[in-house]
Amino acid sequence: MRAQIVGVDALHTKDVRQTHKLLVDHLATIRRMQIFAHCKFVLIFESNLAFESQHLLHAVEAAGIKNWVSLSEGQQGTLGWLTTNERKQAMCLLLREALTVGKIAMAHEFFSNELKHVEAKLRIKDELSSYCVVTEAPKTTFGKVRQTYTGKLYGKQDDLCIAIQLSLIGCQKFWQEGKYRNFRSSDYLTPQGLDRK
Repeated sequence: MRAQIVGVDALHTKDVRQTHKLLVDHLATIRRMQIFAHCKFVLIFESNLAFESQHLLHAVEAAGIKNWVSLSEGQQGTLGWLTTNERKQAMCLLLREALTVGKIAMAHEFFSNELKHVEAKLRIKDELSSYCVVTEAPKTTFGKVRQTYTGKLYGKQDDLCIAIQLSLIGCQKFWQEGKYRNFRSSDYLTPQGLDRK
């Protein structure tokens, strides 16, 4: 199967309501596409201390968006995806493999609500090109080598790169984990349909 990027959006704001609106608009745009009109959204939010994933899910519910599931891979099974260093490594390797073997591409339906198409594609390319593993030497004799996975060096952003990584590892987890089995059995959900997201 080949993963396809249907859409990306980016917004710099301190107003969380704008972030919630952007998510709802993004999902609504996908839902208006005939091929995705009845698909199940698999939401893979980053888990953080501010419980932002729960706030985003409340925004999705309040907007009346139906037919979705959110992964619960946070600490103690909480909603969202806990991005530990080990998981960042797995995400990075998964994306690198997909790019290397040509298993990821832009969908024909590609869109962005906030960015122009050319700008969105250039930003994806820039973020993917800038993402790297930073290795730091041990600070003490018995210390460990530290590796950091980031695209934020020299003032750059890596939000879209992380979103793509979350999509890939989230899809893998969704199809492999037994706890999501009931969500996979929907009449509207097929591996090909999810792959196109």
